Amino acid sequence: MRSYPKTHKVKSRAQHCCALLLSLLLCLPSAQSIELPDIGDTSESVLSLAEENRLGAAFMRNLRGALSIVSDPEIESYITSLGERLTTNSGSQQRFNFFVVNDTTINAFAGPGGHIGINTGLIMTSETESELASVMAHEIAHVTQRHLARAFESAKQSSVPTAAAIIAAIILASQDSQLGSAAIATALASSTQKRINFTRQNEKEADRLGMSLLASSNFDPQGMPSFFERLYRSNRGSESQSLEFLRTHPLTLSRISDTRNRAAQFPTAKNYDQTNYLLIKTKLQVLSRHDSEKSIAHYQQQLDSATPQQQNIARYGYAMSLAKAGKYSQAMKQIQSLIEQEAERIPYQVAAANIAFSAGDLSQAATICEENLKIYPHHHALSSLYGMILIKQGAPSKASALLYEHLRRHPSNPQLYKLLAQAEHLNNNLPASHEALAEYYYLMGLTHIGIEQLGIALDHTKPSDNSTTARITYRRSQMEKEVEEEK
Repeated sequence: MRSYPKTHKVKSRAQHCCALLLSLLLCLPSAQSIELPDIGDTSESVLSLAEENRLGAAFMRNLRGALSIVSDPEIESYITSLGERLTTNSGSQQRFNFFVVNDTTINAFAGPGGHIGINTGLIMTSETESELASVMAHEIAHVTQRHLARAFESAKQSSVPTAAAIIAAIILASQDSQLGSAAIATALASSTQKRINFTRQNEKEADRLGMSLLASSNFDPQGMPSFFERLYRSNRGSESQSLEFLRTHPLTLSRISDTRNRAAQFPTAKNYDQTNYLLIKTKLQVLSRHDSEKSIAHYQQQLDSATPQQQNIARYGYAMSLAKAGKYSQAMKQIQSLIEQEAERIPYQVAAANIAFSAGDLSQAATICEENLKIYPHHHALSSLYGMILIKQGAPSKASALLYEHLRRHPSNPQLYKLLAQAEHLNNNLPASHEALAEYYYLMGLTHIGIEQLGIALDHTKPSDNSTTARITYRRSQMEKEVEEEK
């Protein structure tokens, strides 16, 4: 299999500029206090759900090429399960995709097609799971109320100079996200056309419906005003709204008061287990620390002073810090202590499997995965890790079978295709290997490399294998068509 230098990504960004432009127009945040006229509920006639879903898929491919998307399966699983807990009560037929952006700024956004991104900075700033869920519920409401499709109607009237300015801003954003955001804001502010923005009414509507989602999903409705208030207080005194979240979701005392009054209308939420939320926050904190020894010392100190309720979280952070420093036997000892207390806590089992894998004990790692997959079939983190273990153990056929099955549930996960390419390469199934690589590059926004990989797959296909040839040829024609449309 070929490897490709990073220069392809820069080239691809330029090729995908037009597609990304349209995506950005749909999800541009309300950075300015720009008011739009009431355009009515015409979203379906302007942009159907099917069209928005296709646009959303392109949006995600371009986003992966421009932003650092967290690919840790455990973090992916957590944010998805949290989102699904909310969307189950939304009454929407829209399929949602939740993902985490590796960015310390406090922000979240909704893109077309139900794609909702949450920055790591926002997760780390939240103090309860209900606060985090409140932001996600707000973004879900933007999607279910078709605010993006309504923005699209206004976007169609943008002038060519404005569009050109935004395209230039996209190129800048590929080098410096803050510079790109500033350029986009300037381009919109200087235009005499309709501003592409969520209106104040959209924000209020998203707050109101988001609050209902929180309550119906057994979260604390007070999570929304408490999070808003803390951000507002931390930003008070500055001349401009310096927090990214406040630039994209402008807060006023009136809006905070509205959410507080609305939350008071719902019954007091019952206490529920937030351990998994706290473990994910701890994992993100450990991953973000550059000095492993300082991280070890930090959690060791927490262990010495923690209350009984905080002990397990501190011990988990201590174990993860030890593992990051390569002290696997010590890390496993701490995790085993947690498992002895609460064997059914799946993050502990995932941590144990990962520590064993990193230590080179493939047999132990495989056993942990096998035993837990019997209890939690198709668990994303365990299935992904088990696929890697099988490849390392020299069982690529078993790995391929596992990954093909898992991809049925996660058809847009690039990392699974990358793993599958490795397994099929070891199986000496080169057409399938390059097909999988093609999908990986395609999902990463590198369609032209995906086309190249499909060409290589055809070169390795047997002349008598007509069905494989037809499938690959058809897929290549689809990708080539998309490239032409984007040009």
